[in-house]
Amino acid sequence: MKKISLIAFTFIFTFVSCFSLNMLLKKTATVSDYSRDKRINLVIDAGHGGIDAGTIGFDGTPEKGINLAIALALYDFASVSGITSFLTRDGDYLVYDENDDKTRSDLYNRMDIINSIHNSLLISIHQNHFEDESQWGMQVWYSPNDEKSPILADDILNIAKSNLQPANERVNKVSDDSYYLLHKAKVTSVMVECGFMSNRQENEKLKDENYQKQLAYSIMLGLSNYISEEL
Repeated sequence: MKKISLIAFTFIFTFVSCFSLNMLLKKTATVSDYSRDKRINLVIDAGHGGIDAGTIGFDGTPEKGINLAIALALYDFASVSGITSFLTRDGDYLVYDENDDKTRSDLYNRMDIINSIHNSLLISIHQNHFEDESQWGMQVWYSPNDEKSPILADDILNIAKSNLQPANERVNKVSDDSYYLLHKAKVTSVMVECGFMSNRQENEKLKDENYQKQLAYSIMLGLSNYISEEL
């Protein structure tokens, strides 16, 4: 009789334990799926490239190389921080289809990259230029199609002002249709104009590798603030 009771107890204990473990595993899987669904995938866009030099500094320096250097540094910082990241380009080229208008095809293909990535978030790196050479400082443009884009833009600019440009009084602006990626984007998207290459002093800074990394790090900190606040 005792042997039968022991067998029954063992069976019930095993069943309950397996059931509880199964429920725990299901709950863990659900949490994991939720985290995966909420996790952002960063798309870093280095503006211009190849035959498209972008704006030109007062000393002839092309924008495209500075954009790429900052984008690559941002990619490294994001990777170390555990953020899955993608680059629209990692060298001096345009992303275009053969037998098509190179600049137009490049924009379409960059848009396709953004749209093809689940839970993507776009940070596009550019430099500014203005006829008034006294103009300087970072400014961020944001997509009109997403309510979180201006929040990300503000987080990035606020960190940059705090770390690098305390006298910067520029304000962020919503994109119009002249900025194709931002205007067409359906995800959180910003374009960081890191500085003015038409300003002699700032142009020299923008060419400096250490300053480029400082800009990338400030953008990364701004993104981190956004993630901790909004996700």
